[in-house]
Amino acid sequence: MDRFLPPEAPLRYREAVIHGTPRFPMRVYENDFSWYVNNIIDWHWHPELEFAAVLSGKVICTIGDEVIEAAEGEGFFINANTLHMERPADGNWPHMVTVCFRPEFIGDCGSDLIYEKYISPFLDGNAPRGMKLTGEIPWQGKILSAVRELFSMSVSKEWGHELKCRNIVSEMWYGLAVNLRPEVLGGAETQPGSPQEKRLKDMIEFIHENYRSELSVQDIARSANISLSECFRCFRELIGSQPMAYLNDYRLRKAAELLLGTDMQITEVCFACGFNHISYFGKVFRKCYGVTPRQFRLNEKIQ
Repeated sequence: MDRFLPPEAPLRYREAVIHGTPRFPMRVYENDFSWYVNNIIDWHWHPELEFAAVLSGKVICTIGDEVIEAAEGEGFFINANTLHMERPADGNWPHMVTVCFRPEFIGDCGSDLIYEKYISPFLDGNAPRGMKLTGEIPWQGKILSAVRELFSMSVSKEWGHELKCRNIVSEMWYGLAVNLRPEVLGGAETQPGSPQEKRLKDMIEFIHENYRSELSVQDIARSANISLSECFRCFRELIGSQPMAYLNDYRLRKAAELLLGTDMQITEVCFACGFNHISYFGKVFRKCYGVTPRQFRLNEKIQ
């Protein structure tokens, strides 16, 4: 069992973390939102398929402009390479379990029948980018129960659990594949990613790789080979933000991580996160977190 991207880990849009290993590409994660800076699992994507079950509280999962609200006993499915984020639905800190696995965990990504018939169509666009799961629908309830069972197994790690994990994940995918196959969906296709989302991902990765440097909107737009107007449109329509606002927010999150996870001086944190003036850094940090950087570090240590 693993905590999913704890506060001290670097947050990236495309996760650097590998879910599982090449020999066993599947892993179960426990998610307590109190572990994260700002109590959110920020925008990201990964090549793994993901199933989540909410154990307590209520979670809002946003996929582009689609919003899924899942309470205790509910959950959601996220398709591979889909941009998404999760946050608490209210002031409480939800508790959630996620199962992430590569398609090859249940079917060889080559020419075998399992992959071609039951996995590839979903990755090519014949299934939703994400969807809510509820116990009120029997096949979805079975998936949610399976996620919770996998969580229990990840704690005990009894001998042979790898075999059982593969069987359970295959059963989960069977439920999804049978009930969301093209004829059930009425032949409608939902593309897993638009050109606009691809541009946004390129710009996001550029920001995450260069946030320490002085950046302009022109630099960000240029990283995706698009105009300034298209740059603003991508950020506004897909994640409801603006390029420089996102850059500033990301720098502040990185600063919060350094304050919590290192003993760096406040001035060092300031410059390490791309801020040029300590007074400006203190001002925007306080506006975001309600306290100065020094108070933020002290408060967390007291807790």
